[in-house]
Amino acid sequence: MIDVVLCASGSDEVRIVHGVARDHAGELRVVRRCADLAETLAVVSAGVGDVVLIDLEVRGMDREALSDMLRTAGAVVGLVHRAEGVPTSTTLGLRHVVDATAPVAEVAAVLQSAASPDARAIEDWVQTRPDPHAPRGRLLAVWGAAGAPGRSTLAANIAHEAALAGVDTILVDADTYGPALAQILGVVDDAPGLVAACRASARDTLDVGTVASIVPVLHPGLRFLSGIGVPARWPEVRPSSLDGVWEVLRRSAALVVVDAGSCLEEDEELSYDTMAPRRNAASTSAVAAADTVLAVTTADPVAITRLLREDERLRELEVTDLRVVVNRVAPPTPADRIRSLVLERMDVRAISTVPDDPATLRRACWDGTLLSEAGPRTPVRRAVRDLALSLLPEPVAVAGAPAG
Repeated sequence: MIDVVLCASGSDEVRIVHGVARDHAGELRVVRRCADLAETLAVVSAGVGDVVLIDLEVRGMDREALSDMLRTAGAVVGLVHRAEGVPTSTTLGLRHVVDATAPVAEVAAVLQSAASPDARAIEDWVQTRPDPHAPRGRLLAVWGAAGAPGRSTLAANIAHEAALAGVDTILVDADTYGPALAQILGVVDDAPGLVAACRASARDTLDVGTVASIVPVLHPGLRFLSGIGVPARWPEVRPSSLDGVWEVLRRSAALVVVDAGSCLEEDEELSYDTMAPRRNAASTSAVAAADTVLAVTTADPVAITRLLREDERLRELEVTDLRVVVNRVAPPTPADRIRSLVLERMDVRAISTVPDDPATLRRACWDGTLLSEAGPRTPVRRAVRDLALSLLPEPVAVAGAPAG
């Protein structure tokens, strides 16, 4: 016997309840009829039912609600409404859906299929289904341990150098503790772009066209998805939405550069016992989804130690292409010693160094400009440009680059 939790509109609810009781009494039983999404979530969190049958047009329904529901529900089936000549309403990526007007026998068959032991894992239920034939760009996560190693400055300049090299690039501020890219780039209107993208992803309305409307052009070839604005808005950025954001951004540009926050911790007690939002979700999601992770550290013992301590966490997030950049290198920093130290303790693909140039960096920060504008012929700009070119999806010849 399969216990069903039902949340549907009046006419659909009555038809399904009566049909199940009349024709499928030995297979299914409706144990709870919920009036709205909030009641459904409460019932599911209490452990009631084997499968949830819910109208996907119920107020408040989005990917976040489905993600929360699937943490405790055995399975979820969505009721969709189709009309002749009208596109099918969204399935929110749900694996099992059935037309709200379908015969009760068909509804019952879908419920039984969803509740079967062979049904796939949670992560396969709510998902973004990319077009396998559509172009898909690379995702670069620029991350660094605590201590302000300069990851935001590097992320902004790497993205700009990629754009100058002819690569269509989107820069994303995903730091939920101290978003700073808007200030670094001199952007006056700091709209919470990442929040808007997550909302659209949660409603299953985020596509390439939506990205074009919420990600403005900053420089030729470079677009900017601003962060959360006020740090207090971090609960609006959740992992189930971010997964969809990264996928659509990949389809919108050849290179996506994400400035990720330093903290990669995950509170296990919260993860397993509650459905609370997690402040580090933006960083962990970006690092886990990235094709390449650029770990930024400064050239001092404290920063290097902090980086080495994060090696295990990076492995847990299944980072396969890890590259390290040692920032602000200046005499008497033992660059070769740092390089050998990192290589001995971390599995990294490459290590790069960026020289210290406080005067140029201060000028760029105060003017809201990038290194290509504040110091086009400086060693720090040349180092960042070379680093950016090494990270591009394919080797790109730089046209008109300033001579060294």
